Amino acid sequence: MRNLLLMSVTLVMMMIVVACSGSSNTKTTEVLSTQSDTVVMESVENTETMSDSNVEEQESVEESENAQVKEAGDSKGKLEVLDFFATWCGPCKAMAPAMEQMEKKYAGKIEFRKIDIDKEPELANQYNITGVPTIVVLSRDGKILDSTVGLQTVDELDKMFSALL
Repeated sequence: MRNLLLMSVTLVMMMIVVACSGSSNTKTTEVLSTQSDTVVMESVENTETMSDSNVEEQESVEESENAQVKEAGDSKGKLEVLDFFATWCGPCKAMAPAMEQMEKKYAGKIEFRKIDIDKEPELANQYNITGVPTIVVLSRDGKILDSTVGLQTVDELDKMFSALL
């Protein structure tokens, strides 16, 4: 049982690295993402060391954030930044503090929305998201102005957003 669990966790980690790489092969990414989700769910069910309260708390915060995602491109005349992420994505978690800084810095000028690709797959498909984290910047009329895939630093994000204003 331990060996099976160890193999499952190793497989999940390998799939996460591949899925977060932003591969341009959409079909492969979708298959890996689906397989990764299945293996992650099985691993979580079989692992007693994971803190259920932390997982539930994180899911509650994400549900609240996703409830705010009405329709992308409906930002009432402001630039809009769509932050596509996944709860299982390490680079997404690493970039979250940088995005929070940008949200504070550009408050009132840019509308920021966090979108969990596992809970909003239709929206992720609409914007052809093939890897996470992905940042998509929309114009005031909902057209894509810029996008980037992968972990970004505060400086890189600041350059991207300031160039649009």
